[in-house]
Amino acid sequence: MKLNPECIRDILIEIESNTGYQSRWTFDESTVESGILSRYTYEEFAYHISQCDKAGLIDDYNSYDFGESGVVSDLSPYGHEFLANIRTDTVWNKLKATGTTSLPILFNLAKDFALAYFQGRIL
Repeated sequence: MKLNPECIRDILIEIESNTGYQSRWTFDESTVESGILSRYTYEEFAYHISQCDKAGLIDDYNSYDFGESGVVSDLSPYGHEFLANIRTDTVWNKLKATGTTSLPILFNLAKDFALAYFQGRIL
């Protein structure tokens, strides 16, 4: 499956919005069918949350029932940093315009674009 950076961003936003110090985010197919994630198939979501785990963006990810449900404890510090870098639509749209789907390249470009944005060099 081709990596969809928009799906990665939406997953990180959803996890950040639904976790806390003592609360984890549990999901299943019905969770994904509502809200920001509803534009993705469950298969696409499952693939991308697995990629988030492999890239070190999320903590304590477990899937159950052959991937039909799962739980995430929180974003990792790296996940928080990446999301902070891509949170503004200006930076995100600039990053998407590059057309890259490589997570390591997205991480580096996001950091560069966020720095340029906050220094007033990207509008």
